[in-house]
Amino acid sequence: MTSVVYMIHNKLTNFSKAEQKIGRYILDHTNEVIQMSTAELATAAGVSTATVARFGQVIMPDGGYPALKLRLSAEGNVDQTLYDEINPQDSLEAIKSKLSMRMAHTVEETSRVLSDKALRAANQLIAEKSSIYLYGLGASDVVATDFEQKYIRVGKAVIHSQDTHLLAVGMTTQAAQSVLFLVSNSGEKSESIQLAKLAKAVKVPVIALTRNATSTLGSLADVVLINDDSEENQTARAAATTSVVAQLYVVDLLYYTFIANDYDQHIKQLVSSRSAINKHFN
Repeated sequence: MTSVVYMIHNKLTNFSKAEQKIGRYILDHTNEVIQMSTAELATAAGVSTATVARFGQVIMPDGGYPALKLRLSAEGNVDQTLYDEINPQDSLEAIKSKLSMRMAHTVEETSRVLSDKALRAANQLIAEKSSIYLYGLGASDVVATDFEQKYIRVGKAVIHSQDTHLLAVGMTTQAAQSVLFLVSNSGEKSESIQLAKLAKAVKVPVIALTRNATSTLGSLADVVLINDDSEENQTARAAATTSVVAQLYVVDLLYYTFIANDYDQHIKQLVSSRSAINKHFN
């Protein structure tokens, strides 16, 4: 289960000013808050009781402020330094604890924000179209590569390239049989946006994997698969870490649901591809 203190820490900049006051007070006085009523926390943080109640619902939709206090009680002894991404004094054990907590949080949050409707719609497009044009830049290309190696195992023609002109030519000449899958955490990479605009012009459906549904890419896509990116709020971001994990998780979800939709056929394809590799490359 994701740490609720970590959740508050990472979402702090997304809160309203009044909610930020509550969040900061909880982070600085976790053990004291466990014993506080709604009114007491409101007075201590300098906000209204209604704001505290609303904050509780935002963090714990199923239980509100009482449920939030219960979770805080279970985490009362958590070392606050775990919520910093990097500390030069960290031991290996501390690094492992930090990273495992961040990974668990981003997977849980991605499960929460990713809609079943979007997964089904993406699967339908992938199943219907004979060619999948695929693009991601930088760390997103790692995710695109993972998508490619999965889907070619179940008989899909995946055209994955860093050459956007090549992808553009392919989509233009095979528009009726194609779907474009774009991976961009920010949703604002110019290359992905250019490809999406071209796809729209030639009536190729677009699937976007991004953290921001309202980004330029999100607004161009026919289907938006949302991934969490908790590290966006970190002041010293070392690299794309949890965002990549979140996107890989979405690809895994998409792939497994795709297989489940025609299980017998896809399992045969997986067995055949594995047998061919074992026979000729081992």
